[in-house]
Amino acid sequence: MKAAADDVKGGSPVRRGRRRALGNAAAATAVAVMLAGCVSSPPKALYDLSASTAAPAAAGTPTARPAAKASRVQLLVPEPRALAALNTNSIAAKSSPSAISYYQNVLWADQLPRVVQARVVESLENSGRIHAVGVPGQGLLINYQVLIDIRAFQLDAYHGRRGVVEFSVQILDDANGRVVASQVFRGESRASSETADAAVAAMDAALGQVLAQMVPWIDGAV
Repeated sequence: MKAAADDVKGGSPVRRGRRRALGNAAAATAVAVMLAGCVSSPPKALYDLSASTAAPAAAGTPTARPAAKASRVQLLVPEPRALAALNTNSIAAKSSPSAISYYQNVLWADQLPRVVQARVVESLENSGRIHAVGVPGQGLLINYQVLIDIRAFQLDAYHGRRGVVEFSVQILDDANGRVVASQVFRGESRASSETADAAVAAMDAALGQVLAQMVPWIDGAV
């Protein structure tokens, strides 16, 4: 009679244990399948950007001091700010003023703001005009911060197929928190096609225009 009662309640303890084991195995298999479906294929290419090796003063910017008379100023370059659409390692293109899409299977080498931060630091160092340039966490005794907002960094396919880069830059006195200078810098360069290679080359050229203006401006302002 006990065996019959066990059957009514769902089977003997041995049978119930087997069912639980089978259920657990099925659940584990389902989770593994779900995780496997979430793994994306690696990108076909990672793209980097170029630093400025020489930054002649642009018209209308403060006159930069000669490299031989480099200042003793130490600058901090925090990670630039950007809206979510550009705060990514995806490479952006715009088919209209309000529509943003991304190239498939290619990425920036890191999140775009981090790549920009690295190239700005490198460009300032390459100029030979600033005593020291660093990023947060390096422990430098800072005189000024260079705050950058990335307003545009994409291929504008609707506007003559151009790479467009635009930064809003502020120089902050680290001693008192006052902004001592601010300016918007913009660069545009025509792309030979809408392929990822051509788009990145155009954006890199536009960034070069921005850095060529921005580096001597920073030097003149600090």
